[in-house]
Amino acid sequence: MQLDRIFVSEDIDSNNLGVTTTLQNMGYAQIGHSQYCDDALLKLKKALKDGTPYDLLISDLSFENPRTKKNIQNGQELITAIKAIQPTLKVIVFSVEDDHHTITTLFSDQQIDAYVCKGLNGLSELQKSIKAITNHEQYTCPIATAVLQQKNVLALDGYEQQLLAYLAKGYTQHEISALLKEQDISPNSVRSIEANISKLKDYFNATNTTHLVYVASSLGLI
Repeated sequence: MQLDRIFVSEDIDSNNLGVTTTLQNMGYAQIGHSQYCDDALLKLKKALKDGTPYDLLISDLSFENPRTKKNIQNGQELITAIKAIQPTLKVIVFSVEDDHHTITTLFSDQQIDAYVCKGLNGLSELQKSIKAITNHEQYTCPIATAVLQQKNVLALDGYEQQLLAYLAKGYTQHEISALLKEQDISPNSVRSIEANISKLKDYFNATNTTHLVYVASSLGLI
């Protein structure tokens, strides 16, 4: 599908600038924005009334701004409000929150299209989510995916957790092999370590070892 007009609802200037710059680099020129949920809803409504509706809303969930009188308290309420009058609007949540219930509810109740966690690789993941939506697909970043698949976390054994800990400390596969041999822990060959790391990458949908460490750390595994 074609996404021509995108609206960004984000209260922090630096994050707003980062998202806007990312969109501009992707070739999008018609970008609206607001730092307040109430104002965001008014602008989205006006665009719809004027016959120039936005195709995509990118919204944070938490808004800590100085306005005391607010009808809409957070991004989740904003999404609910705009979906009530523009149900076809595509929505990406871009947030630091990685709570299982929150993410699940947003997909099931607010019918969002993508969930991306802020932080390392956040903006690149945002780009992936937009491309997925243009292909009529839902998207969750690796952290959100892992959160939604709680069994992955619970299924990690002591050996896998030890591998993650060593990777987080910057050890190479050869160094990890030597450390495991010193502790008489098996499997400890470089080949088996490589295979297990590859499995963990698939487990958490991580693109590389650095990404794997970041996802594991975000989930409290390291």
